[in-house]
Amino acid sequence: MSHLMLSRHGIWYYRRVYLTPRKRREIRISLRTRSKREAMKRAEQYLTSLPFACGTQAIPEPPSSAAAASDLIKKKRQSFPDLSRELEKYTHAKKEAVGEREILTINRCVKSYLAATKEPFSKRSAAEFVDSLEGSASTRNRYIKKNAAFFKWLATRTDEDIRNPFEGMSVKETTAPMDRRPAYTLNDLKRLHIALSGVKDWKRWIILIARYSGMRQNEICQLYHNDVIKVEGIWCLRVDNLNPNQTLKTDSSRRFVPIHSQLLALGLLDFINDRKGHLFPELTLHLGSYGHYFSRWFTRFRGKHGLPEYHSLRHYAATVFKQHGFPEQFASQVLGHSNATITYNRYGKGIDVSRLVRLLESL
Repeated sequence: MSHLMLSRHGIWYYRRVYLTPRKRREIRISLRTRSKREAMKRAEQYLTSLPFACGTQAIPEPPSSAAAASDLIKKKRQSFPDLSRELEKYTHAKKEAVGEREILTINRCVKSYLAATKEPFSKRSAAEFVDSLEGSASTRNRYIKKNAAFFKWLATRTDEDIRNPFEGMSVKETTAPMDRRPAYTLNDLKRLHIALSGVKDWKRWIILIARYSGMRQNEICQLYHNDVIKVEGIWCLRVDNLNPNQTLKTDSSRRFVPIHSQLLALGLLDFINDRKGHLFPELTLHLGSYGHYFSRWFTRFRGKHGLPEYHSLRHYAATVFKQHGFPEQFASQVLGHSNATITYNRYGKGIDVSRLVRLLESL
């Protein structure tokens, strides 16, 4: 049937165009099905019971935009009378793919929006919610992203043509990525090493590993004894999720990081040999992460000594690699970032550990 039209959400519509002396008018009627065969039957039944007249006088007057929007919102509200319940279904479906911390973030972001509006499907309501958010652009974009993903998932569970109210609402960053978080300077590192003299052994090793590798905080805190292995004759730290309660931020995070010679000279292997299983049993699991309690301690520690935050050690490593002119794919391999091109991402394999040693030794 030539008057059938498929929406971008996969719903079939009956579409009819009328030409009047002044302008072109179009009528669309949702057939509420994703099956073309069923759509043809419903369109035929509709035409049999309510045939369209071709005369211009028979064309119905379009409703006002405000009334149309109100009717649409009412229909959506009837389809999903309890969005909190739908949110529970959504997070339950996500549990296999994301960690506990991510589930909590999704709940916090979406529940904040649902509590702030009586018209959750309204784009105006979404805009007012975004305008009311405080914090950096990245924080506001986090709320937008989590809500947008929820409504996108919701649209796949109904025949209604649901428009994502958060579509196109991302907040533009006004600060360059490299300026959002400062990297440690050489002076900061000197003060850090002085401050470490009074720190417990296991906490000191977590900081030193980050200082000489650029690894993420939780990647270090969740290390096990069997993650310290030789690869190509080189002592390395394995970042993976092979042991209990280990997680990866992304697939690109899975890697081997050569151990810096300074860590070996300071006695890291002796510290490791004295421990079995989890390298830092002093840390307990919280919301799927071993780094939670260490992060709280380090926040107090750095505040006392006037030091940048922990993640700035990672920025220091990236800055050093860049200043030395190392290829980006080498730095990405060490830091656990994905490469920017399909060639390296899809077809490129891991870089030999022996070729990464020179990067680490520059720290």
